[in-house]
Amino acid sequence: MALLKTRAKLAENAPYTNLDLINMVDTWPYPSSPSYNTHLAKYYTFFVDAYAEPFGYIHDNFVSDLPWPTEYWLVDHDAKTITLKVAQGSTDGFGARTKAMRETLWLGHLHVAAENRKAGVIGRRSLYRWCNESFPLLYPPTGEPVLELDGCGVDMLGIINESVFLVAYTYCSPTTPKIPSSSTTSLSTLERATSSTSIASLASGAGTSTATTPLSDVDISKLVFNSTVSLTHTANCAITRPDDEASEEKELRVYLSRRAKWKSAWPSLLDCTAAGGLSSSDLSPLEGMIREAHEEVRLPSPFLRSHAKPIGENRLMLTETEIGEEGCQMQLQHCFEVELPEGVVPRPGEGDGEVAGWELVTVPEMKERMRMGEVKPASGLVLMRWMLGRGLLTDEEGKGVGERLGREWVVE
Repeated sequence: MALLKTRAKLAENAPYTNLDLINMVDTWPYPSSPSYNTHLAKYYTFFVDAYAEPFGYIHDNFVSDLPWPTEYWLVDHDAKTITLKVAQGSTDGFGARTKAMRETLWLGHLHVAAENRKAGVIGRRSLYRWCNESFPLLYPPTGEPVLELDGCGVDMLGIINESVFLVAYTYCSPTTPKIPSSSTTSLSTLERATSSTSIASLASGAGTSTATTPLSDVDISKLVFNSTVSLTHTANCAITRPDDEASEEKELRVYLSRRAKWKSAWPSLLDCTAAGGLSSSDLSPLEGMIREAHEEVRLPSPFLRSHAKPIGENRLMLTETEIGEEGCQMQLQHCFEVELPEGVVPRPGEGDGEVAGWELVTVPEMKERMRMGEVKPASGLVLMRWMLGRGLLTDEEGKGVGERLGREWVVE
């Protein structure tokens, strides 16, 4: 049964252990599970001609949503397989497969939209919303992209779904407010650090100033990160690390974003600093993260390229789509971290609207918020990955976490 993705429903069954949260997301049974064959009986296996291994699982409910044009598809209801056969004899296999997939999904979108209108229901099914954003179909054994498809088909086809996550942290005074103020708009010390200094020099106080530069006084065209000045900071924004004996002790805190109330899944819950899907236009997971962080929280791209670090990947397999339908998702979470100078505050992106605000929390506070169901479950797994890599989980908290976050995908 699909979990209702609401804040109240998640909090209802709290508290959770870390393994509870993983089990809530990584729900596809393992081949050794007694329920594996029974579960698999509800799915068709998705193949592409000229590739030996399957690409994903399509739930029975989705098969009737698509017309499966016979010039492109071979549907075997007895064997429960669906094969895209357009590659044969094509000089441009990638382009031909992309065309076939786009036409098929568009026909399915029109069919579902008409059915929803007839039933007086809006937006309950994956194909209803045409995304106008392309994502790659990856061959699971090698990661080779074999075509592009609109985002509405990613969950429906049960294929690899790549996403990017950023965890931004800082060292700050214990008296720093948990909800940062963004009332002062100015040219950030971080922007100057991008072109002429580094975080290390900021830590020693070099390159900082006791005055701020109003945004109205800045020549936007000369900034190194395009035309957006969108960070705020306090005067003399210097990092003093906890191991600096000459300074007051600073505590490690993490910027958690608050999801907007209008989000269809997990509205108003806490989330990673920035997150989003990895689209076909992204040259790499790093570039996808930089795009999302710039769009959602307005962190400058040059700074992220210089200072963001990969912290690992989570591999998960789900039994429901993003909007709660029964289906398959093979999620690949690319996880990154970045340290922000003290006083530098992310801000919601203009026109995006997905981020409602921020909380700057300590690690114990973050653990408690996760335990009580106040963090989006899939994002909680990214935070686990970050804490695991930094040695911030106790033996009890970390038991079995690493193994579960890196499961092997089995598509038969």
